[in-house]
Amino acid sequence: MHNPQQPAVPRIDVERHRRALLAAAADELARNPESSMADVAQAAHLTRATLYRHFSNRQTLLQAIQAEALTRASETLIACRLDEGSALEVLQRVIGSLGKHGMRFRIILMKASDASPRFLTQRDQVLAPVVEVVKRGQLEGDIRADLSPEWIVTAMASLLIAAVRAAPTTKHSDVDVSDLIFRTLVGGIAPDNKNLNAKNPKAQN
Repeated sequence: MHNPQQPAVPRIDVERHRRALLAAAADELARNPESSMADVAQAAHLTRATLYRHFSNRQTLLQAIQAEALTRASETLIACRLDEGSALEVLQRVIGSLGKHGMRFRIILMKASDASPRFLTQRDQVLAPVVEVVKRGQLEGDIRADLSPEWIVTAMASLLIAAVRAAPTTKHSDVDVSDLIFRTLVGGIAPDNKNLNAKNPKAQN
């Protein structure tokens, strides 16, 4: 006897649903880290059944968001034009762009363990191009040469993570936070605070 089967969901719809779920989950969990799977499905305008077909539980959803966040961070760095301008100008663009990126994927920075070897390794791989920017800045005299480039980038990442985690308790705009991070970082890495006030209208007024 023939048993009719339900038609398979077209692959293009499967991918579209997955992208919609990841985008909705990132936005919903950034707004409220305690949002449920049902809240995520509702935010994506999809059913819970559809959500669970893609992500069997909250942990797999968070892992997928983390992978998406790392991919988007890599794309963000490419858009920062790492070869244009001085190293400090590049770092200023990177901090501003990654700060906005981090706010969207805040749930990952809130939940990810700082001691997770896998997370730290993946983060270091994404930030590797920034290490090269710092090395260039050291050769050009814009950044202190007695500090490890890897340490400088780690310090930058730590400041960004701290700012994203503290966002609900601060009243600063994204621009203000990026400026504070840049000035805090550059105050420690630029020789004699070189270029600390460069392109900083607030400091020049």
